Amino acid sequence: MKQLETKPNKFNVFWRIVPRDFAIIFTFCILLPFSVNAVILYLEPSRGQYYQGDNFIVDIRIDTEGECINTVKVDLKFPNEFLEAVDFSEGNSILSLWLKKPAINQEIGLISFVGGIPGGFCGTLPGELGKPNLLGRIIFRVVPRDVLRGLAKISFKEESQVLLNDGFGTRARLSLKEAIFEILSEKIEVPKNEWQEELKKDTIPPEPFDIEIQRDPSIFDGKYFLIFSTTDKQTGIDYYEVKEGKRDWKRAESPYLLEDQSLKSIIKVRAVDKAGNERIAEYLPPKKPFPYWPIILILILAGIIWWIIRRFSKIFNKS
Repeated sequence: MKQLETKPNKFNVFWRIVPRDFAIIFTFCILLPFSVNAVILYLEPSRGQYYQGDNFIVDIRIDTEGECINTVKVDLKFPNEFLEAVDFSEGNSILSLWLKKPAINQEIGLISFVGGIPGGFCGTLPGELGKPNLLGRIIFRVVPRDVLRGLAKISFKEESQVLLNDGFGTRARLSLKEAIFEILSEKIEVPKNEWQEELKKDTIPPEPFDIEIQRDPSIFDGKYFLIFSTTDKQTGIDYYEVKEGKRDWKRAESPYLLEDQSLKSIIKVRAVDKAGNERIAEYLPPKKPFPYWPIILILILAGIIWWIIRRFSKIFNKS
């Protein structure tokens, strides 16, 4: 009896050619779901022990996990019964465009801000050393009370967002990591003050900057206003002041409506960082062109008078 010929099965051929162990691993891998990187928002340090009256710093950092981003929205909650958020430092932040300035709401225990990075951020910045992933620094103070002991948890709210630098504003997958600090009830004679130590080390003024005068029909009713901005890589900018001519220095924010709309005054803008270092930029009003026409007119008149005198002197001499 003639045996029927069967065509070789492709799957059987694969198993004959490929070693069995490799085939098992290959099959296992293709059944696994593809992993997608998630951008990580985290706090540093994430653990610690502090006493009543202590001041300490918590850095807000980001790990892009290889993604390129351009906008970060942070809502951070903290236990206001344990901690007081006394300040926020933008020094050395990778965020250079603040769409919403950092705001502290002590009553509900919330810190929020929205910042952007023109050109995007993919994990490194040109010329940056160390960890170029800082978003901002929060200065906390342990609330002094008679009886205070427990765990203070600082965490990102689910409303926090990171947008990819893809031209579409796509939201990145987020992984949010919290920080937990142990608050001890014992009081110490000299409380720790990490922020004061940072301020003492900062002896560098803010970065040099320029000020511009602009006018726009949609802003300040078309009146002249100032535009100014700078950064401080150590402790961050604390405030700005403006001085017009002989007027006193005045706290200001950009844009700033000018009092002297004639633009005849010398304008100075002073940027002061949180350590008290300052940088001053100056605007000089354009010099008016020298009025040459009166001189020319005088010379012409002098020439005419000289010509008349000489003419009459010749007539008198002939007579």
